[in-house]
Amino acid sequence: MINKKTTKEPTSPRKLMEIRVSEVMNKRPRVVYEDTSIDGLLERILGQIEDCFPVVDKDFRLVGIVTESDLFQVLYPQIPSKTVGSAKIREILKYSAKTVGDIMTRRPIKITPEMTLGEAMGIMASHKLRRLPVVEGDKLVGLLSLRHIIELYRIIR
Repeated sequence: MINKKTTKEPTSPRKLMEIRVSEVMNKRPRVVYEDTSIDGLLERILGQIEDCFPVVDKDFRLVGIVTESDLFQVLYPQIPSKTVGSAKIREILKYSAKTVGDIMTRRPIKITPEMTLGEAMGIMASHKLRRLPVVEGDKLVGLLSLRHIIELYRIIR
Protein backbone atom coordinates (compact mmCIF):
# COMPACT_ATOMS: atom_id res chain seq x y z
CA MET A 1 0.00 0.00 0.00
CA ILE A 2 1.38 3.41 -1.00
CA ASN A 3 1.24 6.10 1.61
CA LYS A 4 0.33 9.41 0.07
CA LYS A 5 1.99 12.28 1.75
CA THR A 6 -0.45 15.08 2.33
CA THR A 7 0.85 18.56 1.78
CA LYS A 8 -0.46 21.44 3.75
CA GLU A 9 -1.67 24.40 1.73
CA PRO A 10 0.13 27.59 2.74
CA THR A 11 -1.89 30.01 4.82
CA SER A 12 -2.81 33.19 3.04
CA PRO A 13 -0.80 36.24 4.10
CA ARG A 14 -4.20 37.89 4.61
CA LYS A 15 -4.50 35.97 7.88
CA LEU A 16 -1.57 38.01 9.18
CA MET A 17 -3.39 41.26 8.49
CA GLU A 18 -5.89 40.72 11.32
CA ILE A 19 -3.39 39.90 14.08
CA ARG A 20 -2.74 42.65 16.62
CA VAL A 21 0.71 44.19 16.91
CA SER A 22 0.70 43.38 20.65
CA GLU A 23 0.68 39.66 19.83
CA VAL A 24 3.85 39.81 17.73
CA MET A 25 6.00 42.68 18.99
CA ASN A 26 9.05 42.33 21.18
CA LYS A 27 7.63 43.47 24.53
CA ARG A 28 11.06 44.03 26.03
CA PRO A 29 13.19 45.71 23.40
CA ARG A 30 16.66 46.77 24.38
CA VAL A 31 16.89 50.52 24.57
CA VAL A 32 19.53 53.22 24.74
CA TYR A 33 19.53 56.77 26.03
CA GLU A 34 20.49 59.99 24.29
CA ASP A 35 23.68 60.22 26.35
CA THR A 36 24.80 56.66 25.45
CA SER A 37 28.24 56.95 23.85
CA ILE A 38 28.87 55.86 20.26
CA ASP A 39 31.26 53.21 21.62
CA GLY A 40 28.52 51.98 23.96
CA LEU A 41 26.12 51.79 21.04
CA LEU A 42 28.64 49.80 18.98
CA GLU A 43 29.00 47.25 21.79
CA ARG A 44 25.23 46.91 22.14
CA ILE A 45 24.60 46.48 18.42
CA LEU A 46 27.25 43.76 18.22
CA GLY A 47 25.67 41.99 21.21
CA GLN A 48 22.18 41.48 19.81
CA ILE A 49 20.24 40.33 16.76
CA GLU A 50 18.23 43.52 16.27
CA ASP A 51 19.98 46.25 14.32
CA CYS A 52 18.25 49.17 15.99
CA PHE A 53 17.45 50.58 19.39
CA PRO A 54 14.60 52.76 20.52
CA VAL A 55 15.96 55.79 22.38
CA VAL A 56 14.10 56.61 25.58
CA ASP A 57 14.31 59.12 28.41
CA LYS A 58 14.42 58.24 32.11
CA ASP A 59 10.62 57.84 32.16
CA PHE A 60 10.75 55.40 29.21
CA ARG A 61 9.20 57.93 26.84
CA LEU A 62 10.25 57.37 23.24
CA VAL A 63 12.47 60.23 22.03
CA GLY A 64 14.05 58.62 18.96
CA ILE A 65 15.43 55.56 17.27
CA VAL A 66 18.97 54.69 16.24
CA THR A 67 19.93 52.09 13.63
CA GLU A 68 23.00 50.55 12.04
CA SER A 69 22.45 52.98 9.16
CA ASP A 70 22.89 55.90 11.56
CA LEU A 71 26.12 54.35 12.80
CA PHE A 72 27.30 53.80 9.25
CA GLN A 73 27.27 57.55 8.68
CA VAL A 74 29.60 57.95 11.67
CA LEU A 75 31.95 55.19 10.51
CA TYR A 76 32.01 56.23 6.85
CA PRO A 77 31.75 59.99 6.63
CA GLN A 78 31.27 61.49 3.20
CA ILE A 79 31.16 65.23 3.51
CA PRO A 80 29.14 66.61 0.62
CA SER A 81 30.81 69.17 -1.61
CA LYS A 82 27.89 71.57 -1.23
CA THR A 83 25.85 71.89 1.93
CA VAL A 84 22.29 73.09 1.59
CA GLY A 85 19.54 72.99 4.17
CA SER A 86 19.11 71.57 7.63
CA ALA A 87 19.17 67.93 6.46
CA LYS A 88 22.73 68.39 5.14
CA ILE A 89 23.78 70.14 8.34
CA ARG A 90 22.46 67.17 10.38
CA GLU A 91 24.47 64.81 8.16
CA ILE A 92 27.65 66.77 8.82
CA LEU A 93 26.98 66.78 12.57
CA LYS A 94 26.77 62.97 12.53
CA TYR A 95 30.41 62.82 11.42
CA SER A 96 31.52 64.29 14.73
CA ALA A 97 28.97 62.42 16.85
CA LYS A 98 29.85 61.50 20.42
CA THR A 99 26.49 60.18 21.65
CA VAL A 100 23.33 58.47 20.42
CA GLY A 101 21.54 61.81 20.70
CA ASP A 102 23.81 63.17 17.96
CA ILE A 103 22.83 60.52 15.40
CA MET A 104 19.37 59.24 16.31
CA THR A 105 16.24 59.93 14.32
CA ARG A 106 14.04 62.16 16.46
CA ARG A 107 10.27 61.73 16.47
CA PRO A 108 10.28 58.35 14.68
CA ILE A 109 7.19 56.94 13.06
CA LYS A 110 5.49 54.76 15.67
CA ILE A 111 2.51 52.48 16.09
CA THR A 112 0.26 51.30 18.91
CA PRO A 113 -0.23 47.76 20.25
CA GLU A 114 -3.91 47.77 19.23
CA MET A 115 -3.13 48.23 15.55
CA THR A 116 -3.33 45.24 13.24
CA LEU A 117 -0.31 43.88 11.42
CA GLY A 118 -2.04 44.96 8.22
CA GLU A 119 -2.02 48.57 9.42
CA ALA A 120 1.57 48.28 10.64
CA MET A 121 2.77 46.71 7.39
CA GLY A 122 1.04 49.47 5.45
CA ILE A 123 3.05 52.03 7.42
CA MET A 124 6.23 50.00 6.94
CA ALA A 125 5.65 49.79 3.19
CA SER A 126 4.74 53.44 2.69
CA HIS A 127 7.74 54.71 4.68
CA LYS A 128 10.17 51.94 3.64
CA LEU A 129 10.82 50.87 7.23
CA ARG A 130 11.70 47.44 8.63
CA ARG A 131 10.96 48.18 12.26
CA LEU A 132 8.59 50.37 14.23
CA PRO A 133 8.57 51.37 17.90
CA VAL A 134 5.29 50.56 19.65
CA VAL A 135 3.96 53.11 22.13
CA GLU A 136 1.05 53.63 24.48
CA GLY A 137 0.71 57.38 24.86
CA ASP A 138 4.34 58.44 24.69
CA LYS A 139 5.76 55.40 26.55
CA LEU A 140 7.64 52.69 24.70
CA VAL A 141 5.96 49.29 25.13
CA GLY A 142 7.56 47.30 22.33
CA LEU A 143 9.27 47.06 18.97
CA LEU A 144 7.82 45.45 15.85
CA SER A 145 10.18 44.35 13.12
CA LEU A 146 9.75 42.75 9.74
CA ARG A 147 11.64 39.78 11.16
CA HIS A 148 8.89 39.27 13.78
CA ILE A 149 6.24 39.27 11.05
CA ILE A 150 8.19 36.83 8.88
CA GLU A 151 8.74 34.48 11.84
CA LEU A 152 5.02 34.54 12.66
CA TYR A 153 4.09 33.83 9.05
CA ARG A 154 6.47 30.87 9.00
CA ILE A 155 4.79 29.47 12.12
CA ILE A 156 1.19 29.89 11.00
CA ARG A 157 1.55 28.77 7.44
